[in-house]
Amino acid sequence: MQWSEVRKLFPDQYVFVEDLKSKIEGGKLYVEEVALIRPLLDSKETLEALKESKDNRFIYHTSNEKVVMDVVMKPMVRAVRS
Repeated sequence: MQWSEVRKLFPDQYVFVEDLKSKIEGGKLYVEEVALIRPLLDSKETLEALKESKDNRFIYHTSNEKVVMDVVMKPMVRAVRS
């Protein structure tokens, strides 16, 4: 489903979606196609969805014309052995 379709169906609210097609350019993730998991109607439901967010699933607000996010690379963790 295109982001523009999600915006028309659920105007001005948070939705829980899964990234189906995206690309990374210049340190930003541009999501082109999503699968709608569910619209989020209140803060309690949004908090529950946040707990489920992992891999390609995320929460986004439909007031945004495009889905664009900064790519954050996790730094390597070094451990000290005793």
